[in-house]
Amino acid sequence: MNRVELRELRTALEGYTKRSTALACGLLMIDLAVYAVAVAGAVYLENPALKVLCAIVAGGVISAIFVIAHDAAHGAYTDSKMLNKLIGRLAFLPALHNYSLWQIAHNRQHHRVTNLKGRNSWSPISKAEYDALPAWRRMVERLYRSPLGLGAYYLVERWWKDKFFPTRRVVKRRQAVHWLDFALVVAYLATFLGGLAYVGALLPQTGPWGAVLWGFVVPFAVWNSAMGFTVYLQHTNLGVPWFDELDQLLRLNGQHDVTVHVRFPRWYGHISHDIMEHPAHHLAPKIPLYHLKQAQDALAGLLGERMISERFTPRGFLRTMARCKLYDYKDHKWLDFEGRPTSERTVSGARLKAAAAPAVGEPKAA
Repeated sequence: MNRVELRELRTALEGYTKRSTALACGLLMIDLAVYAVAVAGAVYLENPALKVLCAIVAGGVISAIFVIAHDAAHGAYTDSKMLNKLIGRLAFLPALHNYSLWQIAHNRQHHRVTNLKGRNSWSPISKAEYDALPAWRRMVERLYRSPLGLGAYYLVERWWKDKFFPTRRVVKRRQAVHWLDFALVVAYLATFLGGLAYVGALLPQTGPWGAVLWGFVVPFAVWNSAMGFTVYLQHTNLGVPWFDELDQLLRLNGQHDVTVHVRFPRWYGHISHDIMEHPAHHLAPKIPLYHLKQAQDALAGLLGERMISERFTPRGFLRTMARCKLYDYKDHKWLDFEGRPTSERTVSGARLKAAAAPAVGEPKAA
């Protein structure tokens, strides 16, 4: 897809970028209320089954609140730039995300160079790199690329390394805002855990440690699993390419090539704020979540069969996880851990040849 066609698609989606501050604030208030009730139930209720259920619901609502923060960080949630910044910072707190670090890792890196090796979530390594890893790290890689490792991957590789503490891995020149956002997250965490422990101490059936476990630890684990699952599906598919050369990515990368439209039942879209309507978001990040479904439907009509789209099924998800382990960046094929190809080429030979040729007006190499 050339740049002219990309501009045409983005122009076609501009009508869905209109924002409603009243609707945005209403959705946030509802999510925060449900989160508060779910956490209270997880702490107060004595029935084990109900405690588990409330903790799981709380983790799921963290995901929904996070989607609101994500939109606000793009400046796409309300009509006010300042309100977007405020909502973004506050709505990131349950997920313990640093607002300014997220803007770097997500807005400036992920959206600009999507599916570039080492720069995006779930970036696959090559067979040679996998073989060079020590045995313990190969075991970690196998865990990450299994259903049980989705949450662990996001918790360690994405949140801890990139979106919590302002390390030089993320920002070469750390600024005051990075530290202030970190301090905000730490202050929230200390206050939240202290409040849970205090309330738990007043409840003999729960205790301070039980309150922290059910009110924070379990929901946070659920949230990380949901986030790992979501991001994995959005950019991992037997038909989705990855790149280890920036120049090749920029020549070949249309956002519809590297994002997957995974179709879920409508109820899932409602509780997740339509986060899986992902190709439309990548083409036009300014579309607010409350218009994303309509925008995705319009984009599907424009792209037709060119869009990578599939209905979610547990069987299909497990098949993808079984086959998308490593990646051959030269031939653009997915591999298993033994190095056997598990997919056809994700980028055709003709496209690779065209990408290698100098662009019009570009001088040939001497």
